[in-house]
Amino acid sequence: MTTTIPLPTGLSVPPAPTPVVPAVLASVSPPLATAPTPVAPTTMLPVPFDAAALAAAALEQKNKKQTAKVNSKAKQASIDIRKLHWPEVKDEDLWLLDAATKKRGGFSQVPRTLGLMINIVNNITKRMYGKSVPAGKTYLVLWMHHFSEGLVKIHSEADAAYEAGYDGQRNITTFRTHMKILQEIGFIDFRKGPKGPMQYVLMRSPYKVLKKLHAEKDKHGMQLVSNEEYAAVIERVNDIGSRDELED
Repeated sequence: MTTTIPLPTGLSVPPAPTPVVPAVLASVSPPLATAPTPVAPTTMLPVPFDAAALAAAALEQKNKKQTAKVNSKAKQASIDIRKLHWPEVKDEDLWLLDAATKKRGGFSQVPRTLGLMINIVNNITKRMYGKSVPAGKTYLVLWMHHFSEGLVKIHSEADAAYEAGYDGQRNITTFRTHMKILQEIGFIDFRKGPKGPMQYVLMRSPYKVLKKLHAEKDKHGMQLVSNEEYAAVIERVNDIGSRDELED
């Protein structure tokens, strides 16, 4: 039961106060909805395991170490033998690479089988033309002018001809004839330059050329490179660790 107490005469109940909203809060708009930030995966995808590649890399590294070890032993053996037979000879009396930098001016990058290649070139030309054509001397001079990238620049044909042993009035003619022979059998190619018709010479891999010529025959059905000559190269590349040069 509710009891109402009457108010005295002349009094009234004041109205409830209106809540005041601060201006700053009233001007703030409701937050906009944003797309959720993508979360990067916490785990990495597994890298494919290539056992063959790892095995090949390990084998290559092992071969490099073995080659370096063999070279070091061979070098020391040469030094020991030299000192045994020529104890009075000093390093400065010889033409050696600098011990610290492993460099020296005047060296040329040539294949270790170059001696065999020169003989093969001479024999091929004899089989092809029926007479001795010593184009191998020209091939040697080209390698002596080779620096890198398989390119030789002949700045003076007269000088190159003289190095190859051609003198007299027909020295340049002989040099050019032998260059054309080397081009014909595939060991080189050449292009014209401002200093001569054969200024730029391309030195092809002698091993690839040799392998190709071994499979070819002359007009009489004879091999351009005999089995005996090819076997000599095979033995030499095995000795120097370059057997892969004759592989496909």
